[in-house]
Amino acid sequence: MKTLLLTDIPPSSNLTAGIVTAQMCRFVPPGELAIFCVQNFFLKPKLYDDLAAVPMRVVWKPGEQSRRRIARIPIGRPGAAAIETGKRMLRIPKLIAEAVQFGREQGVTSIWAILQGQTMVRMARKVAQGLDVPFRVQIWDPLSWWLRAHGVDPVNRMLDEGLFDKTMRDAVSCAAASWPMARYYTERYGTPGEAIIASLDASLARRPPPRLRMAGQLSIGMAGQFYASEEWTNLVRALNYAKWQVAGRNVVLRVMGHDVPQSDVPKDHLNFLGWQPQDKLVALLSERCDLMYCPYPYAPNMASVAKMSFPSKIPTYLAAGRPIVFHGPAYAGPASYLQERNAGYVARGLDPDAIYDALLNLAEDAELYERLATGAQAAFMADFTLDRMRVGVRRFLGYPD
Repeated sequence: MKTLLLTDIPPSSNLTAGIVTAQMCRFVPPGELAIFCVQNFFLKPKLYDDLAAVPMRVVWKPGEQSRRRIARIPIGRPGAAAIETGKRMLRIPKLIAEAVQFGREQGVTSIWAILQGQTMVRMARKVAQGLDVPFRVQIWDPLSWWLRAHGVDPVNRMLDEGLFDKTMRDAVSCAAASWPMARYYTERYGTPGEAIIASLDASLARRPPPRLRMAGQLSIGMAGQFYASEEWTNLVRALNYAKWQVAGRNVVLRVMGHDVPQSDVPKDHLNFLGWQPQDKLVALLSERCDLMYCPYPYAPNMASVAKMSFPSKIPTYLAAGRPIVFHGPAYAGPASYLQERNAGYVARGLDPDAIYDALLNLAEDAELYERLATGAQAAFMADFTLDRMRVGVRRFLGYPD
């Protein structure tokens, strides 16, 4: 076997999707992988040394955000739709031809395509047809969310969603971002689904004492990217109302990632630690935080994302061995998982009172805190180690057990 990975983010240490992709690439035997990356020109991925020998070709991806202006000249919705159609008709065929040529040079026998965004959806099935090989697909987020978030016009959105359906039906297998997503795609398209979720080496797992770290302080950890801005705003609003006190404890937010969303957090209550490598991130969350905060969208137009996606920060939080406060709808996939595993507290609503009550309960109820901390530690070892991930990845890619 030799697999062609068709992706828009290469295996890389400074991008969340790149970290997960790298983990998956390491489960492919040496010499059996090649990468064709259709990358956004503004990304600056840091490649892993241990994957440097994998043949890779990088080309630039057409912009996927709808543009209503060109050189400050308004073009409106019709102009934006015309540009998107032009990409579909002119840019995509060239990218497909380049991918097919690279695949032939590498002698690939199958394709693993990550369907993130309209460009990858437009390419995957055609590249497989050009190479006449079976293909497997991987999905991080529902395509409908991506198209809506990037302002793609209704006609191209309809065409892309139709192409997604055809691609899914023709695929040999599907790697999904959660167990509910895997079940949904299997039932809808008849394509065998496998849940592949970001995982970590078991040696990184921490088992701190299942209690708050110190008297007088409540440290809330937040890592990764911020998509649920309204939920974050309500957390900050709740803490501002409470004058940054919960159960008599001074509250500190410790944020680890590329940036902090705009908000009115007082400087002495915000500790921004920047982007951290995974091993250090887990250690910092475990040693310097009492609770892990995971916001997730309540917005009705994000319901499919909430139900089917699974934030990669959750395995990292679980590895830190501290309880998770999930601030998202009860119907969300991660909420169901955390409740089933007794590893997190689900806030009962979007509003500031709901998130404050969640923090208060965990700060005041030592028995509850201990139960959820212990559950978090057990959940990580059961579901999110690299050994567990390896089994799913190899099954998805067609390797024997």
